[in-house]
Amino acid sequence: MKLPVKARIRRAASGAALAALALTATGCGAINDQATTAQYDPSDGVSAHVGDVTIQNLMLVTNGADQEARYLGTIVNKGKDSADLSLEFSGNSVDTNVTADKPLRLEDDKNAETFTVPGDTSKETNKGTYPGQQVLVTIKSGGNSTTAKVPVVDGTLPEYANYVPGGHDKSRSDHLKPSEKADHGH
Repeated sequence: MKLPVKARIRRAASGAALAALALTATGCGAINDQATTAQYDPSDGVSAHVGDVTIQNLMLVTNGADQEARYLGTIVNKGKDSADLSLEFSGNSVDTNVTADKPLRLEDDKNAETFTVPGDTSKETNKGTYPGQQVLVTIKSGGNSTTAKVPVVDGTLPEYANYVPGGHDKSRSDHLKPSEKADHGH
C-alpha cells in the first residue's frame, strides 16, 4: 500500500529533523577536545620527565621555613637499566637510584631523606619556603635535567600529616578551625 504524499513528506521531514538533531548533539566532540584525553596532575603534586625517568605527584612536605622537609611522590624508570636521579633545591640534593620498571615511592620510610628548607633570611631565589608556595626543584638524571615548580604542603591536610618531618605542628592550622560563635540571642 502506497502512503499518501503528505504522509511521505511528513516522514521524510521527521527523518531529516532526527538526523540534524543527531549531528548537532554529537558534533560538539568534533570541535572540542575530549576532557578525558587531557593530561593533568590529579593530586596536589606535580609530574616531571627526565630522560627515561618520570616523577609523579612530587611535592615538598614541611612545617615551614628553617624547618626539616622531605619529598613525597613516585619515581618510575621506564628505561632498561637502573638510573640515578637527583632532586636539587636551594643547595640541598636528594640522590637516589631507581631500578628499571620498579616504582620508587618517596613516601616509604626507607626512601625518606630530610633536609632543612631556607628561611626568610636566605639569599636564595626560593627564600621563605612556606606551605602553600611553590619552589623550583631541579631534577637530573642521565645527563638530562629539568626544573619543576613543586608545591610545598604541610600537615593541614590529614593525608600529609604523618609525612611532616618531626611531626605536624597543629598550631599552624588552628586558624582554619571554626570558632564557637557567641550567642547573640538568635
